[in-house]
Amino acid sequence: MNHLITEKSEYLRSHAHQPVDWYPWGEEAFQKAWQQNKLVLISIGYSSCHWCHVMARESFEDREVAKLMNQHFVCIKVDREERPDVDQIYMDAILLTGKSGGWPLNCFALPDGRPFYAVTYLPKAQWIALLKRIQSLYAESPDQVQEMARKLSEALQHIDESFLKARPQTISPVQIHWDKVVQRLLEDIDWIWGGEWSQMKFPMPGRWLFSLRAGMLLNKPELLRATHLTLEKMALGGIFDHVEGGFMRYSTDRFWRVPHFEKMLYDNGLLLGLYAEAYRHQPNRLYEQVIRKTARFLLDKMRLPSGLFAASFSAESEGQEGLYYTWKYEELDAALTDPEVRRVFFAAYDLSVEGNWENHRNVLFRQKNTATLAKELSLSEEAVESALERAYAELFRLRQHRQPPPRDEAAITAWNSYAIIGLIEAYKTFGETEYLAAARAATHALMEQSAELHRIQKENSWYGEGFAEDYAAFILALIHLYTVTGAEAYLAQASQLMKRSLELFYDQKEGVFTFSTKAVRSFFGRRKDIFDTSTPSSNSLFAEALWRLARYYHEMDYEEKVRLILSRLEERMVENPTLASYFLQVGLLESRAPFSVVYRGHDISPIWRRYEPSIGWVGFISQEETSIPALISYASTSPEKLFLCTFGACLPPVSSWEELWALLESEKKRLLLSESK
Repeated sequence: MNHLITEKSEYLRSHAHQPVDWYPWGEEAFQKAWQQNKLVLISIGYSSCHWCHVMARESFEDREVAKLMNQHFVCIKVDREERPDVDQIYMDAILLTGKSGGWPLNCFALPDGRPFYAVTYLPKAQWIALLKRIQSLYAESPDQVQEMARKLSEALQHIDESFLKARPQTISPVQIHWDKVVQRLLEDIDWIWGGEWSQMKFPMPGRWLFSLRAGMLLNKPELLRATHLTLEKMALGGIFDHVEGGFMRYSTDRFWRVPHFEKMLYDNGLLLGLYAEAYRHQPNRLYEQVIRKTARFLLDKMRLPSGLFAASFSAESEGQEGLYYTWKYEELDAALTDPEVRRVFFAAYDLSVEGNWENHRNVLFRQKNTATLAKELSLSEEAVESALERAYAELFRLRQHRQPPPRDEAAITAWNSYAIIGLIEAYKTFGETEYLAAARAATHALMEQSAELHRIQKENSWYGEGFAEDYAAFILALIHLYTVTGAEAYLAQASQLMKRSLELFYDQKEGVFTFSTKAVRSFFGRRKDIFDTSTPSSNSLFAEALWRLARYYHEMDYEEKVRLILSRLEERMVENPTLASYFLQVGLLESRAPFSVVYRGHDISPIWRRYEPSIGWVGFISQEETSIPALISYASTSPEKLFLCTFGACLPPVSSWEELWALLESEKKRLLLSESK
């Protein structure tokens, strides 16, 4: 038993009985390293990480390896879900050395925590060889190790500033070169399989959400075509669980076929929102199935008794990756006894006795879409879909007899906020009150915290300080919930949390937000979270939240902060739009979404059924009084009145949604004509 036995993290406790003398992140470990002049080995992972478990079984549970690690290193285990700030430092370290990042992340550092070398997963023999090499280098050439750490730490200290443009003398609206952004985005499209050209593909919901909105607002049909191609291929591929719903982490190939099987809450919340918006732009049966099944997966499989959502499902079950999700041909052959169901299913999927994956097992990925199948089988598309759904129902029944992958029970504030937003978008699309009720329940569970947010709830107890991501994502979730309910308490809570966020995270000198309230180690300083990856950066989330709150509360200081953040990222947004996709969405709000709608009434749902990204924000007055400054003058209006506003001025009210849409189209033409003069 080691020092992890009393930790709250399930991931850390899973290493507590290993022969490695693990410490949690903290001063005790670093003090020991100083006193004994030992290098520090920082190993970072998380509960649902497949290769983390593989390395644990192969190396960390092996007494020979543990003896070597304990003799020469002070070993620290970190759960990246608990400490994304620590993960950020050491992930940047491995990327700066020219290697690919990933987990488990194993970083070698001096006794003060400064890294000098890092690797991800290594098999036992290679891991032992590396441990010996590192220790030998430190014993024989300590100055060389010190110099490596000095150079890498200096690079880490300046990494954020190196990506930021100099602070402008005057703050003004940012003029983004949209044609260059679009050109960059289209340079690497895989026009056959969707996504970006790569041997492995990640969903990247922010990139495609921006492409969807930009395609509309910038009149770029090629962006729309790339987006819908990608969403179709992902939905048909093995990355989507056709039986139970929900998306896997990423595809290990170009074709979206064979996934890395872990299911993360943040992926599914963000992708649910993306598909919901895409459906409103281009309604089709495939998107509807993805939305409904993914929402069902969240509600049935990831929801906790508190109303919050669990962090993830592991890639493994019974010690094998993908066992729960994959099928032997014989199983499928025996299960699908209806001749018509069997005929359609085996025509739809690439299945064989040999298997299309490991150990003669088959991953379910559609090789043909519904229209193609219907034509080949001389059936209607409805008949094809009906047969496939009957097949999925039978396979779902069989799955209930399998041991499911372990679920990480941690409820993470930011990730729950993404799920809330995704469910709200699904509610906007289909009007399913169950989605809205689940979003409200999760929101209320998060609101039970004090004025300051925590990172994680586990076993009905909150712990760990909230990071910028947690605050910003939850603020946006509250704003989204207000827009569909008209309950101003949500917007008021968002406003209060923003004020607290500015106190905790805003760097007045730099004009951007730091990721945490304090430095990981003193020599790194307080890092900024700038680039969007699989999830939005906290700065891009704050930028959107500030933009929206500025309009509701007439906070001109918020608007200036948005423009300052965008101006400092202006060059990066053009150079690498994929890593700045959420910032670019805020740029679209600033420059291409000039309309707002104020509604006084009780049923605002019609506004969400129509996809109108040119409407930047919506005011919903559900009662005769309002505390929202931007809406006060409209509260006394008779119910069921709609106001279309642009550039701070509103047109006379109309009484029906049809009139509003006609007015909107007229104003679009007028503004377009004005721009051309």
